[in-house]
Order: sequence, then C-alpha cells, then structure tokens
Amino acid sequence: MRPRSPRFNTVEVVLPMALALAVGVALLFLLAPGLGFGKTADAGVIRIYSSVPMNGFASITHGVQMALDEAGGRAGNFRIDYVPLNGAKEIGGKWDAEVELANARRAAEDPDAMIYIGTYNSGAAKISIPVLNRVNMAMISPGNTYPGLTKPGTGTAGEPWTYFPLGVRNYFRVVPADDLQGAAAAAYAKEIGANSVYVLDDTELYGHGIAVIFAQSARDLGLQVVGGPEGIDVRQSDYSQLADKIMQTQPDLVYFGGISDNHPALVLRDLRNAGFTGVFMGADGIADNAFIERTREDGSTGGGDIYSTLVGLPASKLTGAGASWYARYTQRYPNDDNRDFAPFGYEAAKVALSAIERAGKKDREAIRAAVAQTGSDDLPGDHILGEWQFDANGDTSLVTISVQKQENEWVYQGVMQYDPETKRWTFER
Repeated sequence: MRPRSPRFNTVEVVLPMALALAVGVALLFLLAPGLGFGKTADAGVIRIYSSVPMNGFASITHGVQMALDEAGGRAGNFRIDYVPLNGAKEIGGKWDAEVELANARRAAEDPDAMIYIGTYNSGAAKISIPVLNRVNMAMISPGNTYPGLTKPGTGTAGEPWTYFPLGVRNYFRVVPADDLQGAAAAAYAKEIGANSVYVLDDTELYGHGIAVIFAQSARDLGLQVVGGPEGIDVRQSDYSQLADKIMQTQPDLVYFGGISDNHPALVLRDLRNAGFTGVFMGADGIADNAFIERTREDGSTGGGDIYSTLVGLPASKLTGAGASWYARYTQRYPNDDNRDFAPFGYEAAKVALSAIERAGKKDREAIRAAVAQTGSDDLPGDHILGEWQFDANGDTSLVTISVQKQENEWVYQGVMQYDPETKRWTFER
C-alpha cells in the first residue's frame, strides 16, 4: 500500500507559528534592558559581591561598607554597588557548600560584577575560587588562612593549581596564612611550658590543615605529639570516649584545629569531665564569641587555661590610624560580634576600590591584574594594618600573629614575632 503523505490545513500551520512568534516577541520584551528580567550591564556601575556567614561575621561586611562609604561609593569613574551575600543557609548558621556555590555563580553571571570579597571559611573558598577563576574575576579574602589555597607544597597534591583552571591567579588574601599561624601556636605552646600535645581537628579544609601544621611545628620544636592529628565526628554531641582516650596519653595541651560550629566546646566539656586540667588551644576558628558562649553553657571554662591565636592584631589593639578607624567602626556598629575580622573586610574593600580605579575600565581581567599588583601604598587614606604587599601567590606580606586567653572574653596576651633569618618565633607581651 502506498504511504499516505500528511496534509495540514492553513489553521494547523499558521496558528502555532503565530503563537511562537508572539511568545518570542514577549520574551524579547521581557529581557530588554532596563526591565529587570534579563542580565544587562550598566557601563557606569561596578558591582562588588561579598560572601560570609551572617550574622556571625557581619563585621566583615560592615568593614567593607565603611570603606565604600569613605570613598563616596565610587572608584574612578564608576559608581560602586555592593551586594553582601550570606554564605550560610540561615542567619547565624554555619557556612554551606551549596550556598557558597550559588553565591559564586550569581556573581560570575552578573555582567556588572567585577570583584568578589570572601570567603571567611577556607572550605568555602575551595568551592568559589574555580567558579570565579573561569570568568577572570578577582576574589579577595578577609578571612581564609588555609595555605594550600595559594602556596605550593603546603597542602594536598594538586594544590593550589587545581583551584585555577585558567592557570591565572585570581585569588588574593589580606590575612596571613596558617603556615604562619600554626607554627606560631606551636611556639607559644612551648613558651608556656607544654611538653606533650594531643592534636584534634574538625576534618574541614582549614581545621585539618592547621592541625597538621601545628603538629609538625610542635615536633620540630621538640614537643611530643602523643596523639593526632585526629579528626572528630562533628555529627556527635558526646565526646566522652574521645576524652577518655586522650586522658590515657596525659598531654599537657590539647590543640583543636577547626571552627566553633564544629563542637570544640563540647570536646572541651568532656575533657574537663574526664579530669583534664591542662591547656586547651585553638586558632582563629575558635577566637569568636560563639565559642565563649558555648563554653559557658557547657560549664567547661574551669579547670585549665584556654588560648587561641589570631591572624593580625585584635581590632581593639590596632594603633595609630588603626585605632582611629576602630573608634569610628565601634561607634557605627556598637553591637557587632567578632570584630577582629572587620579590619580585614575594610582592607579588602580598599584593595578592590584601588584596583578598579587603577585599571580605569570595566574589565574583569584588567581589574584582576591590578589587584595582583596591589600593596598598602596603593590604598587611599591611612594604612590601618601597616605596610604590606601581595606576593606572586596572592598572599599578603603581613606576618603578625596574636595570642589571646579566654577569661570572660578573649583577652589579648601579646604577639608572636617571626625572625626570617633564624626562622624562629618569639613571644612579646
């Protein structure tokens, strides 16, 4: 039988074509510039995004806002639009990988976005750096300290190259890295008389990284590492078995690499309940109000000293121009928590503004290249952190590490000073 060819009448053909045309015209209208539905660039506007956990580290965004306000909301010929994003699923929550990925993609897809300020958590940076690298967007961190993000030979295999698929460094940080902080902490442990240490971490990029550095530095200084680095299960709420295990090694000091959200206060509670009267120490991941509040709630403040290290000076201990800035900051944001990272948010924003002005055009690669060449002498106004310069890896030349002791709050003890000739740390009150 001969196959029958299909036949269509005029209505069957014309009506779908007309509907398709109408839909197409409607979409063009909706996506037209100025209507807010499509992504269109404004030649006179440059957008800066930030991503940190809010409200825990809203102080960083407040530091950024202060720098923008001081510049009159402009850099060169461009009006600056600032978009602070939450790096957590909820206000007051812990950073979240899916949220961070969405934040980085949002910035990458925005034609007006030229710079991304973030992140606070190093694990979050691991997610966002490659996304932004693929679009040549500069990322300036006011809080990441994991060395493997920038420094060859300090992290795992493939770091830091795995974060830069285009082969060009788009990531920079205004805080010293943990190869400094971990080593300084070990030197301070020896300074206060510790001979044996047990090392724990929360298994995150930052926490495990600094725990490894602390343990190796402690060995290099002649301290006995009687356990770890050992990762804890952050899903638990009872660490009594771990505490009993640690007590069998009789350490003078227990070191925790990680953040306050990952249960260091619960670990300390169970250590005290098991009879541990030695020193508990962590890095800047526990140097916040959340850790203090949780140790009070858990009743784990008694029985022994608690210390933390901090990159840079506590904000309240800045001198000169830094002290003047801090007075303005506290007047404007009197209720901020975790103020010690606000100066780094401020400095990151000043780097961004300077780079935009020096690049002189709205071009991500030009601005990225300008950021790479930035030092404190390029920043407008006073230098609240002192003199510094980015190196070829995107790291700051700053090396100051502070020591704090927990009392009713974190109390500044002094700074660890590094001598590059002897490669030794010394403590100065």
